[in-house]
Amino acid sequence: MDFKKYAKGVRQLETPFGRPVDAYIFGRSFQETEKSTYESIEAALDGNDPQWRTRELIIMPSHVGKNDQTDIQHMIDVAHSAGFDAVAVSVILTTDTGDNRHNFPPIWRMNWDERWTIPNPWSSDPGGQLQALGRDLWFWISNALVK
Repeated sequence: MDFKKYAKGVRQLETPFGRPVDAYIFGRSFQETEKSTYESIEAALDGNDPQWRTRELIIMPSHVGKNDQTDIQHMIDVAHSAGFDAVAVSVILTTDTGDNRHNFPPIWRMNWDERWTIPNPWSSDPGGQLQALGRDLWFWISNALVK
């Protein structure tokens, strides 16, 4: 699998319905890749894509730990200030011993415009698992954009 194609950047995407989508996608979480360089969510967006406010879709993943909640609220606020709907997409990892949904309630209580939950059963094939999650997420996004 070529993970370089999952790097952050501008993407000209097309929904399964043939609709073009102008997007900027961060391939890794804000906390992993941007927080040490930029002092805020908005600065990270401006620094990576000065045209982000004109795009139709921004995907900026986040961690969901207790120390990440302020970042997440800032993501929501910045999205709303630019006219975007903020959507929480929770990926619930399930293993033989349970799942990680206990991490999400503080995040789910925030002022999201929508909340989506995508199941993520553990797999020994991470490449296939990543592709399946990506397809599921893209289908959900595509449906939301054509409503």
